[in-house]
Amino acid sequence: MTSEVVKYTQEQVDEIVLTAVVRATGKVNGQPVHIHKCTNGHAWFCASPYCEDVTDNPVKACENHGGKPPILRGMGRP
Repeated sequence: MTSEVVKYTQEQVDEIVLTAVVRATGKVNGQPVHIHKCTNGHAWFCASPYCEDVTDNPVKACENHGGKPPILRGMGRP
């Protein structure tokens, strides 16, 4: 068995930590969140209380990959 040192970028470490926090608490910055899977294959966290049931439609593009920004509580409609 070889023991290789795996190196992570700061961005990868931040994503790993954020994912662990969300799975443990269900919150980001004190706000409840749920997880969508982007059409690009990665998970992203959504704080919108207005999303459809995530189990019915788990795949939804994030803003970075052409998706619409989530509607958050207190936001007016354009």
